[in-house]
Amino acid sequence: MSREEMLSRFEELDAGRVLGDLDAEESAEWSELCGTLGVSGDASLELLAAEFEAALSRETAPAMPLGLAERLCPVVEMPAKPAVVPEDSKVVVGPWIGWAAAACLLGLLVFRGADTEKPTLSADSRRDALLRQEAGLKGIPFAGTTGDFAKAGGEVVWSDGKQEGYMTLSGIPANDSGKYQYQLWIVDPDRDALPVDGGVFDIPAGQDKVVIPIDSKLAVLKPAAFVITREKPGGVVKSAQEVVVAIAKL
Repeated sequence: MSREEMLSRFEELDAGRVLGDLDAEESAEWSELCGTLGVSGDASLELLAAEFEAALSRETAPAMPLGLAERLCPVVEMPAKPAVVPEDSKVVVGPWIGWAAAACLLGLLVFRGADTEKPTLSADSRRDALLRQEAGLKGIPFAGTTGDFAKAGGEVVWSDGKQEGYMTLSGIPANDSGKYQYQLWIVDPDRDALPVDGGVFDIPAGQDKVVIPIDSKLAVLKPAAFVITREKPGGVVKSAQEVVVAIAKL
């Protein structure tokens, strides 16, 4: 046996000695290797074992280190078969086992929660829900202007209390969002002389009717009109209203 192999064997036996796990034959082998190699037991191992034993004897486990839960789940694995423990054996369960189980359970709950997350409702469904909740809401019809927008139509519903509303639009040409987009403006004279930005939106090709949720940037107290304009991509802060698409007046 080479010196490297003897050192490796000595370290293995020394660890067993610290844990009190050597039989008589192994203890004799450890003593023989001490003499041959001119070494003695590693005191640091004994100190570590003492600290570990003290930690296990505490009534309350120490606080879990930051990020430990994230690392425990991939590491802790269930055995293929349950271990058979003699009735007279004492099993010592360290605090880390509880943390590992809690971390794995948390991971399972998060996974199941993500798997059962409710899908986002469509704009049509949200509009219908608003109308059911506020039966008094009535659609305000949109009227197209001229040219390409002469056939523009549809209606808008708006709830002052919920600050929520939807446009149901038809007859508006589909747009290339890289060239221009549509933008809604909400006229509320009691609030401000300038109309409130109601959001930028697109009209997809091949659809006769689309429902667009209103994205009001400010609270609207008493709307008097809803105006759709055509603007540059991304919309504008203040519209010159060079191209007005449709208007809905109360």
